[in-house]
Amino acid sequence: MLVERRHKVDELQSTFALIKSKAGGRQSDLEETLSVAEKFWDNLNGMLSSLKELQDNVINAEPLGLEPDTIRDQLDQLEVILTAADIL
Repeated sequence: MLVERRHKVDELQSTFALIKSKAGGRQSDLEETLSVAEKFWDNLNGMLSSLKELQDNVINAEPLGLEPDTIRDQLDQLEVILTAADIL
């Protein structure tokens, strides 16, 4: 009877050690995933902010010009916007 209880205690300790080990590994995995997710959301929010700025620039652009100088200026402004969009 004593041997059986000792065997059961040993079995429980072994099971507990396994659970503790797996829980520690899971915690590490979750912390790593959280770190990656935070970087993802930071990058996504930065890109959304840049897209909003580009959208505002396009919406607030002056109407198309008729004079050659005005058209050149507008083309220059459009190139800046397109370059910024390419960077994203």
